[in-house]
Amino acid sequence: MNQERQTSATLEIMTLAEAAVYLRVSKSTLYQRKDIPRHRMPGSREVRFLKDELIAWLKSGDGEAQSADSSELVFPLDTAHTTVYHRNPKYRG
Repeated sequence: MNQERQTSATLEIMTLAEAAVYLRVSKSTLYQRKDIPRHRMPGSREVRFLKDELIAWLKSGDGEAQSADSSELVFPLDTAHTTVYHRNPKYRG
């Protein structure tokens, strides 16, 4: 029983809403960004996020090469990406 509590403490599983709050992004951003690590629940549309994987993803800088003289962390969500398709032509970029 005690071992189960330790495992759940080290392996924190987050829902979509919890991950959005943790990363400070909207839920739709989490759906649209396919490079964010996620796990789909079998037989459902729900997705779950592991906190350790999200931290590793943030530290990785989205797989982009970071300059050696830069001591500053570059977070993947801060980099500019291509525009997202919007069904209303008024909002397409």
